[in-house]
Amino acid sequence: MDSNNIFSSFWLHNRFRRGRIRMYVSRRLQAGIVFIAMVIVFFVSFFAVFNVFRARLHDSADAALQPTTQIPASETTAVREQETQLPAQPQAASQTDTVPRAAAEESVFVYLTNTDTVCGLSVRDYCIGAVAAEMPALYEEQALCAQAAACLNIVRRAVQAGPREQYDGAHITSSPSVDQAYMTPQQLHDRWGSSYETYYKRIAAAVDTVLPYRIVDGEELCVTAFHAISPGRTEESENVWVSDVSYLTAVDSSFDATAPDYYNETQLSAAQFAQGLAVYGFDGSTEPSQWIGQANYSDSGTLLELTVGNITVSGADLRSAFGLHSAAVEVSYADDVFVLATKGYGHGVGMSQYGAQQLALQGKTWQDIIYHYYKGVQIVPQ
Repeated sequence: MDSNNIFSSFWLHNRFRRGRIRMYVSRRLQAGIVFIAMVIVFFVSFFAVFNVFRARLHDSADAALQPTTQIPASETTAVREQETQLPAQPQAASQTDTVPRAAAEESVFVYLTNTDTVCGLSVRDYCIGAVAAEMPALYEEQALCAQAAACLNIVRRAVQAGPREQYDGAHITSSPSVDQAYMTPQQLHDRWGSSYETYYKRIAAAVDTVLPYRIVDGEELCVTAFHAISPGRTEESENVWVSDVSYLTAVDSSFDATAPDYYNETQLSAAQFAQGLAVYGFDGSTEPSQWIGQANYSDSGTLLELTVGNITVSGADLRSAFGLHSAAVEVSYADDVFVLATKGYGHGVGMSQYGAQQLALQGKTWQDIIYHYYKGVQIVPQ
């Protein structure tokens, strides 16, 4: 065999060998890639199944916290009447040593304004959601108890009054502008996050403390009105709602002046001011500097009457027209700007929530707080 044939044979042999090596390596790489892909698919599937399982556990836990009965607001009263006997609540059952059975078994139907539905639940569970919506969970224990006592009276009066047709047979709404605020367990979960269990237990304990009691004037359940911050002194009921209620009288709450939202200013142009008052018949026919006239205030600081051009308005009118914090408002005009300066937050009648907190910090009990803000009432067993 000549040298050329030997070289050609050697070259072909090496080329064939290298081809086999490349094929081997390629197959091994493909096998490795397939293996890695299978591992990835396995872990993705595992975590998908795990998340579904965890979500089901979470949904089950949330379902246990939901109100006992949820009924669309469009359903008939007849259907709702079939649901009036609510299952016993686990929390109430655990309180049998401290809460009378009658109090633990009270129930109420609530119109939820955010979902346009009616739900039925125990008065205890409702009150927990009402207190949570109305007062910070980290307020002092005795302040929370006072708030719970006020919320309880309001819902018990509503149940006593019977179903309301305009709210699909519910006794009470979740709107603070109509009755008092209320938040569902899911809303509280969303609001409190990881602090849910801690805050819920604080408020539940306050509700359980006052659940066996009611606040009365003679034989009648009291209207236990409350507000966030007074102007420094609570207001007489007749200066806000016309009706003279003996126990809703003005009392000192001067520590409210230390509240963060005690003082607030709203600035308006002449055009904005006139537009807001147009609903009351204001014509703005004179110069803005001449619009503000005589003002008349209550002893608590509520604006009772203010002459504005061709009309007379109250602090409540101004609050409604311009979204003010309170009706304790002073109106001034300078440099083409109207300044509406308010003190306090809310209608000012009954218990000041900030004041309740300050009294609790001074060592007052929830009964002391109730007796301070609702003069002449009695706290009696339910």
